[in-house]
Amino acid sequence: MSHKKPAFVFPPFASDYPDDPFSNMPGYDVCFRKFLSRAAGFTDPDLKRFEVPGMTFLDDELKTQYISYIQACALISWFKSKGIVPAYSAGYSMGIYAALYQSEVISFLDGLVLIRQAFQAVNETIGKGAFGMCAIIGLNRDDIEQLIRKDKSGMEIAIQNSVCSFSISGPSTNIAKLVQTAQTEGALNTRIFNVSIPYHSSFLKDTAEDFWDFIAQMKFHSPRMPIISLIDQELLLEEEILKKEVVRNLYTALNWYETQLYLQELGVTRFVECGSGKGLVKNARFIEGDAVTMTANSFSATLGG
Repeated sequence: MSHKKPAFVFPPFASDYPDDPFSNMPGYDVCFRKFLSRAAGFTDPDLKRFEVPGMTFLDDELKTQYISYIQACALISWFKSKGIVPAYSAGYSMGIYAALYQSEVISFLDGLVLIRQAFQAVNETIGKGAFGMCAIIGLNRDDIEQLIRKDKSGMEIAIQNSVCSFSISGPSTNIAKLVQTAQTEGALNTRIFNVSIPYHSSFLKDTAEDFWDFIAQMKFHSPRMPIISLIDQELLLEEEILKKEVVRNLYTALNWYETQLYLQELGVTRFVECGSGKGLVKNARFIEGDAVTMTANSFSATLGG
């Protein structure tokens, strides 16, 4: 069965803020500022300083997560005002909190609490350790795993975006060496992310117990629409399963590639990246199938009226 409704996909954090990323969305900025004001009053007054032209907070990992979440929630609200509700939602990495909000599992403020708690938990786990993440495009999984084994570096593939696009987590010095080696081996593109946390790897497994104790006390509502797991592509439909997903999302490898293929099997023909960037749109160039992935701004232009 083919779905006319799209799947909304929520990115994890911003690496930059493109100029005027929501030009086709009149009223979005007012909506965003309302959410930003609520977040600033609840969790961090400094958030009120956010401005796209100033590239505010790009050097602050927690605040960029806040901003990405706030942008996503504002997009959800804007589309909802236009009568647009997705058939499915999926949270890429830390985008999982926006997916929970989209499906009305948690409130907007609860999402901010979860982001802050997760950030504190992972930082306590890594302590003073120096970690990082990078992207490698143009080598397959076997190639990358061979490079990791050869260096005996303890790095791990954290996210598979396509057959030739991966994110890797590990010690920061080893990440830098891996990028250089990958370039020598013919990678088409590499990038070291501006993060100090090895997300979606066993380096963070010790976060599980304390983070679970925290989440177990929260109220998760039944989702109003299916959320897709990026870990095993299961539909997340029950409170206990959703809570476990949020915990294991921190230390378990993700597969965005398989998730997109599975959603296409379910009939999804359009993916909308609900953020200011184009990272997931670019990833989609390497995904087989007829589905189209577009920015929120591009998608809004197709709505008319």
